[in-house]
Amino acid sequence: MMTPEERERERTLFQAEREKYPHLFVREPMTDDNSLLASIGIEGLRPDRPAGYLRLMPQDFIVEEISQDSAIHTVDINADLQEVFGTDSTIYCDLVKIGTSTLEIKDHLASLLDIEDKYIGYAGIKDRVALTGQAISIRGAPRLDALRKISQEENFFLKNCRRGKGAIANGDLWGNRFIITVRTTSPLSSNQTHFIKNQSDEINETGFWNYFYIQRFGTPRLISHRLGLLIARGQYEETVKMFLTHTSERELPYFKNIRDEIKAMWGNWPEIIKRIELFPYHFHLELTLIRHLAGHPANFLGALCTIPDQIRIWIYAYDSYLFNKKLSELIATGEVPLSLPLATSFNRVDWEPYQKFLQEDEVKMPTQSWRDFPFVRVASRAWPTLQEIKIHSTEFRDNLAIFVFSLPKGTYATTYLMNFFILSSGLPLPPGISTEQIDAKATVGLGSLAGTLERFRTVLEQRQQDIDAGSQE
Repeated sequence: MMTPEERERERTLFQAEREKYPHLFVREPMTDDNSLLASIGIEGLRPDRPAGYLRLMPQDFIVEEISQDSAIHTVDINADLQEVFGTDSTIYCDLVKIGTSTLEIKDHLASLLDIEDKYIGYAGIKDRVALTGQAISIRGAPRLDALRKISQEENFFLKNCRRGKGAIANGDLWGNRFIITVRTTSPLSSNQTHFIKNQSDEINETGFWNYFYIQRFGTPRLISHRLGLLIARGQYEETVKMFLTHTSERELPYFKNIRDEIKAMWGNWPEIIKRIELFPYHFHLELTLIRHLAGHPANFLGALCTIPDQIRIWIYAYDSYLFNKKLSELIATGEVPLSLPLATSFNRVDWEPYQKFLQEDEVKMPTQSWRDFPFVRVASRAWPTLQEIKIHSTEFRDNLAIFVFSLPKGTYATTYLMNFFILSSGLPLPPGISTEQIDAKATVGLGSLAGTLERFRTVLEQRQQDIDAGSQE
């Protein structure tokens, strides 16, 4: 895991490169229009939905984990961040993070505490471009002074620390509470707000179609399901090559150029390492793969096994793609069961609904890849086609709409919001989007973000600089 000094060097390098080659840091806003959604299997949405912009700032997308006992792990800050009592071997904490992923924090936290990352448990992976709170467990009894040092980290902090037994495992949660600010290019019309309110009331009673949204497919390139397809075919070199070299319109031209260089140098692993080791944060997974190949040329299966978390994500993303396609097909026919099985299963009954799509993709089940990657869970799992939701409030103010709702685990907030908006994100901003900074919690009467935002001032100032640069280009 890279050190804060290395990350700062990379950030400084990117700033210099942006000033030198501004055209390589310009891209169109990322709009999830109906044609893009169709590429991940989602079809049938109303084409006249208004545009809605997400994640101008991380605090526009607040995710607070809800434990199985209904406790909410908030993003609120408190004074006693590092109090630890008792003598048990596990420390439980609330992790509050901003602008980074749960997996990255897990790796970094393990490095800071000098323990293996397997000793850090979490219930669910939270969004990267967001402000999130969740429970974690730390085994190995780190010293209190080691935990106190973590309070200096710029993009996360720990609070409510206490000792106990056991550990948190993936899935040990009920779900999440979301407080999401959607920015619009102009105030919504009365007809539009009326439609949203009526649709929300209906969804609150009946639920909504439980599609997997684009986060499941690997932003910004949206190729996780395609990587999972290659793995299912047993095409491991092709998997590595796509991961390292595939370019997307959603990726900055600067990084697309680097991936083109990797493609041109394919097989010369030492030279590729030299090219990308200047970017240990942005290309940390790529570096892990290539460093393995530098010592074991052509061992593509072994290289993939160095990033097990990603392999699981890719295989399950292909499951999600198949699920989306089948759900769209069933909705069109008007006959939708309450759940569908996911395809990663040794039970023929589970992959049978997708047989047409599997034949089109030239995938034979069961795939050998499930045995090649023993860390991937292969089991019968049913996924609901219609998802319940607890809608707490919806407020409209000028060019803003704030939604507060709770969802069970495994469900995407954006899948709910896509019923009302054609969602977009990224820089430069679409014309008309307000850059007003708001305290969404205060607006909806759930406290205040003031202390938390002050704690993350450095991260937010950097984000503001990116917005200013992106808006000018």
